[in-house]
Amino acid sequence: MARRLTRWVILTGGLAALATSLALGVMPVAAAPAAPIPVGYAQASGERCAEVNGQVGLNVRSGPGVAYGVVQTLQPGTQLQADYDRFQEADGYQWVPVRFSGGTGWAITPRLSPCAASPTPVPSSANSALVLTSVNHDGTLDHNEIGAIARSVVLLANVQGKRVYATGTGTITTPDGMIVTNAHVVEGADQIAIGVLDNINDPPEYRYLGKTISIDTNIDVALIAIQSDIDGRPVNAANLHLPYIPATMPADDVFRGDTVYIFGYPGIGDDYLVVTTGGIVSVENGDAFGERMPVWYRTDAELAPGNSGGLAVNGNGDFIGIPTFVQTEQETGARLGGIRPAQVALRAVMNESQPSIPEPVGQAVAVELNRVTLDHGAVVGGQPGIRLHVAFVIIGAQDQPATLFAHFYRDDVPTTPLINPDAPGQYRDKQDAVLTSASILPCCAETTYDDLPLFIPYAAFGFTQPGTYPLKILVEVISDDQAWRYTLSWEFISYILR
Repeated sequence: MARRLTRWVILTGGLAALATSLALGVMPVAAAPAAPIPVGYAQASGERCAEVNGQVGLNVRSGPGVAYGVVQTLQPGTQLQADYDRFQEADGYQWVPVRFSGGTGWAITPRLSPCAASPTPVPSSANSALVLTSVNHDGTLDHNEIGAIARSVVLLANVQGKRVYATGTGTITTPDGMIVTNAHVVEGADQIAIGVLDNINDPPEYRYLGKTISIDTNIDVALIAIQSDIDGRPVNAANLHLPYIPATMPADDVFRGDTVYIFGYPGIGDDYLVVTTGGIVSVENGDAFGERMPVWYRTDAELAPGNSGGLAVNGNGDFIGIPTFVQTEQETGARLGGIRPAQVALRAVMNESQPSIPEPVGQAVAVELNRVTLDHGAVVGGQPGIRLHVAFVIIGAQDQPATLFAHFYRDDVPTTPLINPDAPGQYRDKQDAVLTSASILPCCAETTYDDLPLFIPYAAFGFTQPGTYPLKILVEVISDDQAWRYTLSWEFISYILR
Protein backbone atom coordinates (compact mmCIF):
# COMPACT_ATOMS: atom_id res chain seq x y z
CA MET A 1 0.00 0.00 0.00
CA ALA A 2 1.19 3.53 -0.70
CA ARG A 3 2.33 5.44 2.38
CA ARG A 4 0.63 8.73 3.20
CA LEU A 5 2.54 11.71 4.50
CA THR A 6 0.57 13.63 7.12
CA ARG A 7 1.46 17.27 7.49
CA TRP A 8 0.07 20.26 9.36
CA VAL A 9 -1.30 22.91 7.08
CA ILE A 10 -0.23 26.48 7.82
CA LEU A 11 -3.16 28.77 7.12
CA THR A 12 -2.59 32.23 5.71
CA GLY A 13 -4.63 35.03 4.23
CA GLY A 14 -8.15 34.12 3.12
CA LEU A 15 -7.65 30.50 4.18
CA ALA A 16 -6.93 31.52 7.77
CA ALA A 17 -10.11 33.58 7.93
CA LEU A 18 -12.06 30.65 6.54
CA ALA A 19 -10.50 28.34 9.14
CA THR A 20 -11.41 30.70 11.98
CA SER A 21 -15.05 30.83 10.90
CA LEU A 22 -15.26 27.08 10.60
CA ALA A 23 -13.65 26.59 14.00
CA LEU A 24 -16.45 28.67 15.51
CA GLY A 25 -19.00 26.38 13.89
CA VAL A 26 -20.31 28.94 11.41
CA MET A 27 -19.79 29.44 7.72
CA PRO A 28 -18.01 32.67 6.74
CA VAL A 29 -20.09 35.57 5.47
CA ALA A 30 -18.56 37.55 2.65
CA ALA A 31 -17.80 41.17 3.42
CA ALA A 32 -20.01 43.69 1.66
CA PRO A 33 -18.33 45.30 -1.34
CA ALA A 34 -16.87 48.72 -0.77
CA ALA A 35 -19.05 51.62 -1.86
CA PRO A 36 -18.51 53.49 -3.97
CA ILE A 37 -16.59 51.01 -6.12
CA PRO A 38 -13.12 52.51 -6.62
CA VAL A 39 -12.23 53.34 -10.19
CA GLY A 40 -8.79 53.20 -11.69
CA TYR A 41 -8.23 49.70 -10.31
CA ALA A 42 -8.60 46.87 -12.83
CA GLN A 43 -10.15 43.76 -11.32
CA ALA A 44 -10.07 41.99 -14.68
CA SER A 45 -7.53 42.10 -17.45
CA GLY A 46 -9.64 44.35 -19.70
CA GLU A 47 -11.13 46.66 -17.07
CA ARG A 48 -10.13 50.30 -16.91
CA CYS A 49 -11.53 53.55 -15.68
CA ALA A 50 -14.10 55.23 -17.94
CA GLU A 51 -16.22 58.35 -17.64
CA VAL A 52 -19.69 59.10 -19.03
CA ASN A 53 -19.34 61.80 -21.69
CA GLY A 54 -21.85 64.12 -23.36
CA GLN A 55 -24.59 66.32 -21.94
CA VAL A 56 -27.27 63.73 -21.11
CA GLY A 57 -27.46 60.65 -18.93
CA LEU A 58 -26.22 57.24 -20.06
CA ASN A 59 -28.65 54.32 -19.89
CA VAL A 60 -26.91 51.23 -18.48
CA ARG A 61 -28.78 48.12 -19.62
CA SER A 62 -28.93 44.58 -18.27
CA GLY A 63 -27.46 43.16 -21.47
CA PRO A 64 -25.67 44.12 -24.69
CA GLY A 65 -28.53 45.56 -26.76
CA VAL A 66 -31.40 48.06 -26.74
CA ALA A 67 -33.90 45.26 -26.10
CA TYR A 68 -32.53 44.82 -22.57
CA GLY A 69 -34.02 46.81 -19.73
CA VAL A 70 -32.38 49.91 -18.25
CA VAL A 71 -30.89 49.14 -14.83
CA GLN A 72 -29.67 52.68 -14.10
CA THR A 73 -29.07 56.05 -15.74
CA LEU A 74 -25.64 57.53 -15.02
CA GLN A 75 -25.10 61.27 -15.28
CA PRO A 76 -22.30 62.85 -17.36
CA GLY A 77 -18.99 62.78 -15.53
CA THR A 78 -19.78 59.58 -13.60
CA GLN A 79 -16.77 57.31 -13.37
CA LEU A 80 -17.05 53.52 -13.67
CA GLN A 81 -15.10 50.40 -14.63
CA ALA A 82 -15.48 49.16 -18.24
CA ASP A 83 -14.18 45.77 -19.39
CA TYR A 84 -13.14 46.40 -23.00
CA ASP A 85 -11.85 42.83 -23.45
CA ARG A 86 -15.44 41.56 -23.35
CA PHE A 87 -17.14 43.92 -25.79
CA GLN A 88 -20.00 42.71 -27.97
CA GLU A 89 -21.69 44.22 -31.02
CA ALA A 90 -25.46 44.62 -31.16
CA ASP A 91 -27.93 47.07 -32.71
CA GLY A 92 -25.17 49.02 -34.44
CA TYR A 93 -23.18 49.70 -31.25
CA GLN A 94 -20.25 48.22 -29.40
CA TRP A 95 -21.28 47.30 -25.83
CA VAL A 96 -19.01 46.65 -22.86
CA PRO A 97 -19.72 45.33 -19.35
CA VAL A 98 -19.48 48.10 -16.75
CA ARG A 99 -19.35 48.28 -12.95
CA PHE A 100 -20.38 51.33 -11.00
CA SER A 101 -21.39 52.26 -7.48
CA GLY A 102 -24.63 50.38 -7.00
CA GLY A 103 -24.57 47.77 -9.72
CA THR A 104 -23.38 46.34 -13.02
CA GLY A 105 -24.63 46.30 -16.60
CA TRP A 106 -23.75 47.07 -20.20
CA ALA A 107 -23.08 50.43 -21.89
CA ILE A 108 -22.30 51.63 -25.41
CA THR A 109 -18.68 52.60 -25.98
CA PRO A 110 -19.33 55.96 -27.77
CA ARG A 111 -20.65 57.35 -24.48
CA LEU A 112 -17.52 56.38 -22.55
CA SER A 113 -14.24 58.29 -22.40
CA PRO A 114 -11.01 57.50 -20.51
CA CYS A 115 -10.89 58.95 -17.03
CA ALA A 116 -8.96 62.22 -16.82
CA ALA A 117 -7.46 61.13 -13.52
CA SER A 118 -7.80 57.93 -11.59
CA PRO A 119 -8.22 57.80 -7.81
CA THR A 120 -5.74 55.80 -5.79
CA PRO A 121 -6.59 52.08 -5.72
CA VAL A 122 -7.84 50.76 -2.40
CA PRO A 123 -6.30 47.71 -0.70
CA SER A 124 -7.28 44.32 -2.09
CA SER A 125 -9.22 43.36 1.06
CA ALA A 126 -11.84 45.95 0.12
CA ASN A 127 -11.56 45.42 -3.59
CA SER A 128 -11.77 41.66 -4.16
CA ALA A 129 -13.65 40.42 -7.21
CA LEU A 130 -16.62 38.89 -5.37
CA VAL A 131 -18.73 37.54 -8.23
CA LEU A 132 -21.96 37.70 -6.19
CA THR A 133 -21.97 41.51 -6.43
CA SER A 134 -23.45 40.96 -9.90
CA VAL A 135 -26.35 38.78 -8.65
CA ASN A 136 -29.66 40.40 -7.69
CA HIS A 137 -31.01 37.48 -5.58
CA ASP A 138 -34.35 37.25 -7.39
CA GLY A 139 -34.30 33.44 -7.42
CA THR A 140 -33.32 33.09 -11.10
CA LEU A 141 -29.96 33.61 -12.77
CA ASP A 142 -29.93 35.57 -16.02
CA HIS A 143 -27.15 35.35 -18.58
CA ASN A 144 -25.19 38.23 -17.06
CA GLU A 145 -25.30 36.67 -13.59
CA ILE A 146 -24.28 33.29 -15.01
CA GLY A 147 -21.37 34.98 -16.80
CA ALA A 148 -20.20 36.63 -13.60
CA ILE A 149 -20.38 33.44 -11.51
CA ALA A 150 -18.66 31.44 -14.25
CA ARG A 151 -15.46 33.45 -13.77
CA SER A 152 -14.93 31.75 -10.40
CA VAL A 153 -15.01 28.29 -12.03
CA VAL A 154 -11.68 26.86 -13.21
CA LEU A 155 -10.56 23.93 -15.34
CA LEU A 156 -8.08 21.67 -13.54
CA ALA A 157 -5.42 19.55 -15.20
CA ASN A 158 -3.04 17.09 -13.58
CA VAL A 159 0.63 17.63 -14.34
CA GLN A 160 2.64 14.42 -14.14
CA GLY A 161 6.14 14.87 -15.44
CA LYS A 162 5.78 16.35 -18.93
CA ARG A 163 2.18 15.19 -19.37
CA VAL A 164 -0.76 17.51 -18.73
CA TYR A 165 -4.35 16.31 -18.98
CA ALA A 166 -7.62 17.83 -17.85
CA THR A 167 -9.29 15.95 -14.99
CA GLY A 168 -12.14 18.08 -13.71
CA THR A 169 -13.42 21.38 -12.41
CA GLY A 170 -12.74 23.54 -9.37
CA THR A 171 -14.12 26.69 -7.75
CA ILE A 172 -12.16 29.70 -6.49
CA THR A 173 -13.42 30.43 -2.97
CA THR A 174 -11.07 33.27 -1.90
CA PRO A 175 -9.52 36.16 -3.86
CA ASP A 176 -6.02 34.84 -3.11
CA GLY A 177 -6.70 31.68 -5.07
CA MET A 178 -7.89 28.92 -2.73
CA ILE A 179 -9.67 26.39 -4.95
CA VAL A 180 -11.97 23.60 -3.76
CA THR A 181 -12.57 20.47 -5.83
CA ASN A 182 -13.02 16.71 -5.48
CA ALA A 183 -10.12 14.64 -4.15
CA HIS A 184 -10.37 12.23 -7.08
CA VAL A 185 -9.85 15.11 -9.52
CA VAL A 186 -6.34 15.91 -8.24
CA GLU A 187 -5.21 12.65 -6.66
CA GLY A 188 -1.81 11.57 -7.98
CA ALA A 189 -0.93 14.93 -9.55
CA ASP A 190 2.58 16.32 -9.13
CA GLN A 191 1.14 19.77 -9.81
CA ILE A 192 -2.23 21.11 -10.89
CA ALA A 193 -2.56 23.43 -13.88
CA ILE A 194 -5.39 25.94 -13.42
CA GLY A 195 -7.33 27.30 -16.38
CA VAL A 196 -9.22 30.55 -15.82
CA LEU A 197 -12.07 31.99 -17.85
CA ASP A 198 -12.18 35.44 -19.43
CA ASN A 199 -15.05 34.98 -21.88
CA ILE A 200 -17.71 32.39 -21.13
CA ASN A 201 -17.89 31.51 -24.83
CA ASP A 202 -14.16 30.77 -25.14
CA PRO A 203 -12.08 27.97 -23.62
CA PRO A 204 -10.23 28.83 -20.41
CA GLU A 205 -6.54 29.67 -20.47
CA TYR A 206 -4.03 27.86 -18.24
CA ARG A 207 -2.39 30.65 -16.22
CA TYR A 208 -1.40 29.16 -12.87
CA LEU A 209 0.11 26.12 -11.21
CA GLY A 210 -1.13 24.99 -7.83
CA LYS A 211 -0.58 22.34 -5.18
CA THR A 212 -2.96 20.30 -3.07
CA ILE A 213 -2.62 21.54 0.52
CA SER A 214 -5.39 19.53 2.16
CA ILE A 215 -7.31 16.46 1.06
CA ASP A 216 -10.00 14.19 2.49
CA THR A 217 -10.60 11.10 0.38
CA ASN A 218 -13.59 9.95 2.46
CA ILE A 219 -15.55 13.14 1.82
CA ASP A 220 -13.85 13.30 -1.62
CA VAL A 221 -12.74 16.91 -1.35
CA ALA A 222 -9.42 18.71 -1.81
CA LEU A 223 -8.14 22.24 -1.35
CA ILE A 224 -5.64 23.73 -3.81
CA ALA A 225 -3.44 26.79 -3.36
CA ILE A 226 -2.02 28.71 -6.32
CA GLN A 227 1.78 28.82 -6.15
CA SER A 228 3.09 30.13 -9.46
CA ASP A 229 2.18 31.26 -12.94
CA ILE A 230 1.98 28.70 -15.70
CA ASP A 231 5.70 29.15 -16.43
CA GLY A 232 6.65 28.34 -12.85
CA ARG A 233 7.37 31.88 -11.64
CA PRO A 234 6.21 32.31 -8.01
CA VAL A 235 3.21 34.60 -7.45
CA ASN A 236 2.17 36.62 -4.42
CA ALA A 237 -1.25 35.17 -3.61
CA ALA A 238 -2.33 38.37 -1.83
CA ASN A 239 -2.02 40.28 -5.11
CA LEU A 240 -4.08 37.89 -7.27
CA HIS A 241 -7.55 39.44 -6.65
CA LEU A 242 -9.21 36.54 -8.49
CA PRO A 243 -12.95 36.32 -9.13
CA TYR A 244 -14.28 34.16 -6.31
CA ILE A 245 -17.45 32.86 -4.72
CA PRO A 246 -17.48 32.07 -0.99
CA ALA A 247 -19.24 29.01 0.40
CA THR A 248 -21.60 30.65 2.90
CA MET A 249 -24.70 28.46 2.51
CA PRO A 250 -25.54 26.30 5.57
CA ALA A 251 -26.12 22.72 4.47
CA ASP A 252 -29.61 22.59 6.01
CA ASP A 253 -30.80 25.65 4.05
CA VAL A 254 -31.14 23.58 0.87
CA PHE A 255 -34.48 21.87 0.26
CA ARG A 256 -36.20 19.52 -2.16
CA GLY A 257 -37.54 21.47 -5.13
CA ASP A 258 -34.84 24.15 -5.02
CA THR A 259 -33.46 25.15 -8.41
CA VAL A 260 -29.81 24.30 -8.96
CA TYR A 261 -27.32 25.48 -11.58
CA ILE A 262 -24.28 23.29 -12.31
CA PHE A 263 -21.10 24.89 -13.66
CA GLY A 264 -18.29 22.73 -14.99
CA TYR A 265 -16.22 21.34 -17.82
CA PRO A 266 -17.93 18.02 -18.60
CA GLY A 267 -16.09 17.37 -21.85
CA ILE A 268 -12.61 17.00 -20.30
CA GLY A 269 -10.90 18.00 -23.50
CA ASP A 270 -13.52 20.12 -25.22
CA ASP A 271 -12.66 22.72 -22.57
CA TYR A 272 -15.83 24.79 -22.91
CA LEU A 273 -17.77 25.68 -19.80
CA VAL A 274 -21.22 24.11 -19.59
CA VAL A 275 -24.06 25.26 -17.35
CA THR A 276 -26.98 22.90 -16.72
CA THR A 277 -30.05 23.39 -14.56
CA GLY A 278 -32.36 21.14 -12.62
CA GLY A 279 -33.77 20.67 -9.16
CA ILE A 280 -32.78 19.26 -5.81
CA VAL A 281 -34.74 16.00 -5.63
CA SER A 282 -33.42 14.68 -2.32
CA VAL A 283 -31.58 15.93 0.76
CA GLU A 284 -29.90 13.11 2.68
CA ASN A 285 -28.69 13.42 6.27
CA GLY A 286 -25.72 11.62 7.74
CA ASP A 287 -23.36 11.80 10.69
CA ALA A 288 -20.50 14.21 10.11
CA PHE A 289 -18.25 16.13 12.51
CA GLY A 290 -20.14 14.74 15.50
CA GLU A 291 -23.54 16.02 14.38
CA ARG A 292 -26.47 15.05 12.20
CA MET A 293 -26.55 17.13 9.04
CA PRO A 294 -27.15 16.93 5.26
CA VAL A 295 -24.23 15.14 3.62
CA TRP A 296 -25.64 14.68 0.09
CA TYR A 297 -27.99 16.49 -2.23
CA ARG A 298 -29.33 14.56 -5.21
CA THR A 299 -30.20 16.44 -8.39
CA ASP A 300 -31.75 15.68 -11.75
CA ALA A 301 -29.53 18.33 -13.38
CA GLU A 302 -27.33 16.76 -16.04
CA LEU A 303 -23.84 15.88 -14.82
CA ALA A 304 -20.85 14.35 -16.58
CA PRO A 305 -17.46 13.14 -15.28
CA GLY A 306 -15.76 16.46 -15.92
CA ASN A 307 -18.28 18.26 -13.71
CA SER A 308 -16.58 16.63 -10.73
CA GLY A 309 -15.28 19.26 -8.33
CA GLY A 310 -17.28 22.03 -9.99
CA LEU A 311 -19.81 24.52 -8.72
CA ALA A 312 -23.47 24.11 -7.81
CA VAL A 313 -25.42 27.27 -6.95
CA ASN A 314 -29.06 28.02 -6.30
CA GLY A 315 -31.20 30.64 -8.02
CA ASN A 316 -29.69 33.37 -5.85
CA GLY A 317 -26.14 32.41 -6.78
CA ASP A 318 -25.37 30.91 -3.37
CA PHE A 319 -22.62 28.25 -3.46
CA ILE A 320 -24.49 25.19 -2.21
CA GLY A 321 -22.16 22.34 -3.09
CA ILE A 322 -19.70 20.43 -5.25
CA PRO A 323 -20.96 18.09 -8.02
CA THR A 324 -19.30 14.80 -7.13
CA PHE A 325 -20.82 11.86 -8.98
CA VAL A 326 -23.56 10.52 -11.23
CA GLN A 327 -25.57 7.63 -9.82
CA THR A 328 -27.35 5.07 -11.97
CA GLU A 329 -30.35 3.32 -10.46
CA GLN A 330 -29.80 -0.40 -11.01
CA GLU A 331 -33.22 -1.44 -12.34
CA THR A 332 -34.58 1.60 -14.17
CA GLY A 333 -31.34 3.13 -15.41
CA ALA A 334 -32.41 6.57 -14.13
CA ARG A 335 -29.50 8.92 -13.47
CA LEU A 336 -29.23 11.28 -10.51
CA GLY A 337 -26.25 13.42 -9.66
CA GLY A 338 -24.74 13.70 -6.21
CA ILE A 339 -23.74 17.11 -4.80
CA ARG A 340 -21.59 17.28 -1.68
CA PRO A 341 -22.80 20.22 0.46
CA ALA A 342 -20.24 23.03 0.45
CA GLN A 343 -20.36 23.28 4.25
CA VAL A 344 -19.45 19.60 4.63
CA ALA A 345 -16.70 19.79 2.01
CA LEU A 346 -14.99 22.83 3.45
CA ARG A 347 -15.17 21.62 7.03
CA ALA A 348 -13.51 18.39 5.90
CA VAL A 349 -10.48 20.08 4.33
CA MET A 350 -10.26 22.73 7.06
CA ASN A 351 -10.15 20.15 9.86
CA GLU A 352 -6.63 20.66 11.21
CA SER A 353 -6.66 17.35 13.04
CA GLN A 354 -6.57 15.43 9.77
CA PRO A 355 -5.01 17.50 6.99
CA SER A 356 -2.89 15.19 4.91
CA ILE A 357 -1.27 15.21 1.52
CA PRO A 358 -0.74 11.96 -0.33
CA GLU A 359 2.94 11.27 -0.69
CA PRO A 360 3.85 11.42 -4.38
CA VAL A 361 4.24 7.84 -5.51
CA GLY A 362 5.30 6.28 -8.74
CA GLN A 363 6.73 9.50 -10.16
CA ALA A 364 7.83 7.62 -13.27
CA VAL A 365 4.37 6.09 -13.73
CA ALA A 366 1.23 7.88 -14.86
CA VAL A 367 -2.27 6.54 -15.39
CA GLU A 368 -4.90 8.37 -17.41
CA LEU A 369 -8.55 7.30 -17.27
CA ASN A 370 -10.57 7.39 -20.47
CA ARG A 371 -13.90 6.09 -19.19
CA VAL A 372 -15.72 3.69 -16.87
CA THR A 373 -19.10 2.24 -17.83
CA LEU A 374 -21.30 -0.10 -15.82
CA ASP A 375 -23.33 -2.92 -17.29
CA HIS A 376 -26.12 -3.74 -14.80
CA GLY A 377 -27.70 -7.15 -14.98
CA ALA A 378 -24.80 -8.74 -16.84
CA VAL A 379 -24.77 -12.55 -16.55
CA VAL A 380 -21.51 -14.49 -16.22
CA GLY A 381 -21.47 -18.21 -15.43
CA GLY A 382 -25.21 -18.11 -14.91
CA GLN A 383 -24.96 -15.43 -12.19
CA PRO A 384 -26.37 -11.91 -12.63
CA GLY A 385 -24.23 -9.02 -11.51
CA ILE A 386 -22.39 -5.87 -12.50
CA ARG A 387 -19.72 -5.72 -15.16
CA LEU A 388 -17.47 -2.67 -15.19
CA HIS A 389 -15.77 -1.71 -18.44
CA VAL A 390 -12.63 0.30 -17.70
CA ALA A 391 -10.61 2.11 -20.37
CA PHE A 392 -7.31 3.73 -19.41
CA VAL A 393 -3.73 4.40 -20.43
CA ILE A 394 -0.73 3.53 -18.28
CA ILE A 395 2.62 5.19 -18.92
CA GLY A 396 6.03 4.20 -17.62
CA ALA A 397 5.10 0.79 -16.21
CA GLN A 398 6.37 -1.51 -18.93
CA ASP A 399 6.73 -5.12 -17.72
CA GLN A 400 5.60 -4.16 -14.20
CA PRO A 401 2.81 -6.51 -13.02
CA ALA A 402 -0.18 -4.67 -11.57
CA THR A 403 -3.81 -5.26 -10.66
CA LEU A 404 -6.96 -3.36 -11.54
CA PHE A 405 -9.34 -3.33 -8.54
CA ALA A 406 -12.95 -2.38 -7.94
CA HIS A 407 -13.56 -2.03 -4.17
CA PHE A 408 -17.14 -1.76 -2.92
CA TYR A 409 -18.27 0.57 -0.11
CA ARG A 410 -21.47 1.68 1.47
CA ASP A 411 -22.40 5.16 0.30
CA ASP A 412 -21.94 6.95 3.62
CA VAL A 413 -19.66 9.68 4.92
CA PRO A 414 -17.20 7.27 6.60
CA THR A 415 -16.98 5.29 3.33
CA THR A 416 -17.61 1.99 5.10
CA PRO A 417 -16.24 -1.08 3.29
CA LEU A 418 -18.86 -3.60 2.21
CA ILE A 419 -18.05 -6.73 4.25
CA ASN A 420 -19.24 -10.24 3.37
CA PRO A 421 -17.28 -13.21 4.77
CA ASP A 422 -19.51 -15.54 2.74
CA ALA A 423 -18.52 -14.07 -0.63
CA PRO A 424 -16.47 -16.38 -2.88
CA GLY A 425 -12.74 -15.97 -2.32
CA GLN A 426 -12.10 -14.14 -5.59
CA TYR A 427 -14.61 -11.46 -4.55
CA ARG A 428 -13.22 -10.50 -1.12
CA ASP A 429 -9.89 -9.62 0.47
CA LYS A 430 -8.30 -10.87 3.71
CA GLN A 431 -10.56 -8.57 5.72
CA ASP A 432 -13.63 -9.94 3.88
CA ALA A 433 -14.17 -6.59 2.09
CA VAL A 434 -15.98 -7.09 -1.21
CA LEU A 435 -13.97 -6.48 -4.39
CA THR A 436 -13.26 -7.73 -7.86
CA SER A 437 -9.97 -7.52 -9.75
CA ALA A 438 -8.02 -8.29 -12.89
CA SER A 439 -4.26 -8.71 -13.33
CA ILE A 440 -2.43 -6.67 -15.97
CA LEU A 441 1.10 -6.61 -17.38
CA PRO A 442 1.73 -3.40 -19.39
CA CYS A 443 3.53 -4.31 -22.58
CA CYS A 444 4.96 -0.98 -23.55
CA ALA A 445 6.15 2.42 -22.38
CA GLU A 446 2.57 3.57 -23.02
CA THR A 447 -0.05 0.82 -22.85
CA THR A 448 -3.70 1.42 -23.73
CA TYR A 449 -6.51 -0.72 -22.32
CA ASP A 450 -9.59 0.00 -24.44
CA ASP A 451 -11.97 -2.19 -22.42
CA LEU A 452 -10.79 -4.12 -19.38
CA PRO A 453 -13.85 -5.82 -17.83
CA LEU A 454 -14.41 -6.47 -14.13
CA PHE A 455 -17.39 -8.59 -13.07
CA ILE A 456 -18.97 -9.19 -9.69
CA PRO A 457 -22.18 -11.17 -9.02
CA TYR A 458 -24.88 -9.48 -6.96
CA ALA A 459 -24.74 -12.46 -4.61
CA ALA A 460 -21.25 -11.39 -3.50
CA PHE A 461 -22.74 -8.29 -1.82
CA GLY A 462 -24.34 -10.48 0.83
CA PHE A 463 -27.64 -8.60 1.04
CA THR A 464 -30.58 -10.75 2.16
CA GLN A 465 -33.25 -8.23 3.19
CA PRO A 466 -35.34 -6.44 0.54
CA GLY A 467 -34.44 -2.79 0.20
CA THR A 468 -32.38 -0.19 -1.62
CA TYR A 469 -28.64 -0.23 -0.91
CA PRO A 470 -26.65 2.85 -2.05
CA LEU A 471 -23.09 1.78 -2.87
CA LYS A 472 -19.94 3.38 -4.22
CA ILE A 473 -17.11 1.70 -6.09
CA LEU A 474 -13.45 2.70 -5.97
CA VAL A 475 -11.69 1.78 -9.20
CA GLU A 476 -7.91 1.83 -8.85
CA VAL A 477 -4.77 0.24 -10.26
CA ILE A 478 -1.93 -0.85 -7.97
CA SER A 479 1.48 -2.29 -8.81
CA ASP A 480 1.94 -5.76 -7.41
CA ASP A 481 5.07 -4.65 -5.52
CA GLN A 482 3.06 -1.81 -3.93
CA ALA A 483 5.44 0.80 -5.40
CA TRP A 484 2.65 2.89 -6.86
CA ARG A 485 -1.14 3.15 -6.99
CA TYR A 486 -3.59 5.37 -8.81
CA THR A 487 -7.26 6.06 -8.25
CA LEU A 488 -9.08 5.95 -11.57
CA SER A 489 -12.67 6.67 -10.58
CA TRP A 490 -15.42 6.59 -7.98
CA GLU A 491 -18.66 5.07 -9.31
CA PHE A 492 -22.01 5.22 -7.53
CA ILE A 493 -24.93 2.81 -7.78
CA SER A 494 -28.12 1.86 -6.00
CA TYR A 495 -28.66 -1.89 -5.70
CA ILE A 496 -32.30 -2.85 -5.19
CA LEU A 497 -33.21 -6.22 -3.70
CA ARG A 498 -36.91 -7.04 -3.95
